[in-house]
Amino acid sequence: MLKISTRTVLGSAIAGLLIVGSGGVAAAEPAPAPAPVAPVQAPDAPGSGAVAPIAACMAPGDTIELRAGLGALLGTGSGAVAGLPVFFVGAIPFGIIGGVIGAMVGSTTYAQDAWRAPQNC
Repeated sequence: MLKISTRTVLGSAIAGLLIVGSGGVAAAEPAPAPAPVAPVQAPDAPGSGAVAPIAACMAPGDTIELRAGLGALLGTGSGAVAGLPVFFVGAIPFGIIGGVIGAMVGSTTYAQDAWRAPQNC
């Protein structure tokens, strides 16, 4: 019993030190400077200095069902793997929960991209 508690305390101390140490290194690094971007002139007003937004259309075949399905597939797989240490029975509920969360994330990313895309694409 003493051996197990000693390993647990030592492991917790080492994990805490690693987390604090990596956080200090990440906070000490300066953020990279953004690259300068030249403005795009609007074709209808060559001398006015107006900047035209660049249209980013959705890819053909990109649907909410596709993104939700891929998210559910990835979430189910990662949830099942995360639940394996819980006597193999934990893989089923963790897979279901991961699949639901993955489907929600996939459909949310589609909704955000569709909202940003121009209507005339």
